[in-house]
Amino acid sequence: MNGGAVESVHRVDLVVVGGGPAGLSAAARAAEGGLTVVLIEENHQTGGKLRGQLHQENDGEWWIGWTLANDLLARVERAGVRILTDTVAWAIEPGWVVRATSSRGGDAAEIHTRTVLIATGAVEKPMPVEGWTLPGVFTIGGAQILTNTHRVRPGARSVVVGVDPLSLTIARAMKLGGVDVDSIVLPPAQVPDSDPQATLKRLGGLSKLAPYFYMRLGGALMAVPGLAAIAARVLPRSLPLWGIPLRLTTRLVRVVGDDRVTGAEVETVRANGAAVPGSRRVIRTDSVCLSNGLVPLSDLSASLGLEFVTSDSVGAKVPVHSATGATALPGLFLAGNTVGVESAKVSLKQGEIVAGEILATLGNHPFKTRETELGELRQLRADSEFTFEPAIQQGHDEIAALFTQRQEAPLP
Repeated sequence: MNGGAVESVHRVDLVVVGGGPAGLSAAARAAEGGLTVVLIEENHQTGGKLRGQLHQENDGEWWIGWTLANDLLARVERAGVRILTDTVAWAIEPGWVVRATSSRGGDAAEIHTRTVLIATGAVEKPMPVEGWTLPGVFTIGGAQILTNTHRVRPGARSVVVGVDPLSLTIARAMKLGGVDVDSIVLPPAQVPDSDPQATLKRLGGLSKLAPYFYMRLGGALMAVPGLAAIAARVLPRSLPLWGIPLRLTTRLVRVVGDDRVTGAEVETVRANGAAVPGSRRVIRTDSVCLSNGLVPLSDLSASLGLEFVTSDSVGAKVPVHSATGATALPGLFLAGNTVGVESAKVSLKQGEIVAGEILATLGNHPFKTRETELGELRQLRADSEFTFEPAIQQGHDEIAALFTQRQEAPLP
């Protein structure tokens, strides 16, 4: 990796901010197409959360993020991309100028570029609950990095809180890594839409992760109006998921412990989320992993004055952009989870597509395969094992239509 001291770079074709799946794939394609590219990554390694991903896909093959991240890095290096790790891009100015600082030596860079791609990904939403600052409490992403990247167990025994793609897959990885995962339970009452009925509705988008056919079928049926409400009233106390009890009628109340985690206090809830009186009990554990979903990281986009729109289908407030990542500011592009939280496969494809658009914008190559690649992206979303928002394709289509509408509107 060609990190090293950061110095001023006076003119390049493209600066990519963010070295996750979208940023890496975009940088590689752009450089392979003849552009001079600088990639800025604030962490010590590129790859983002891809390095911590480990799961078995529906065809039985294992998705090993560490290997994929290394392969991507090798491709980027072969293409001649200048990689600045341990470097924070703290300002982007129209023109375009990217200002960055190395966290290793404090060296500053002022990079003048023809185009900029923001691919800064997403961050975890916190889950405030009594006891959440105790040693032994982790975000699910932190547990993922410990388990899959550093091969360190978060604890000997763990309770996972929250039911979503991250919690389900990382709970399995923890179990494979030797952690005694006691159970996966619902979040505390203050977390919106965390009752059994709302959780069952979301499980429709997670059914492809289920290890058994009957569970995949049942998950798909939860998307049928009315069935989730009925199912929530007849739920068993526990469902087996890779040998881990999934407790959809059990909710976290607080994390127990004085100077570190010693347990998780939980209670039984009814379909509508109402607590069953007298049902509180303590599960003995030395770690608790909290999963409350992800939100796009959009601070750089917001600093540039881009128009944002709240999309229920995307599940976030994101900048208005085209289907190929263009924004209202010529030369500024977006890709990956910064425009909506999705799987690494989708982010990789988004990076490839936005690089194709950048190459066309700068006149290096016509984007003849634009519609074909957008169709491939659509199919990837449809086939994805990880669906955070079931209607996310509709959301992206609506945002792209809004972008086109804004571009075609007559000037005042």
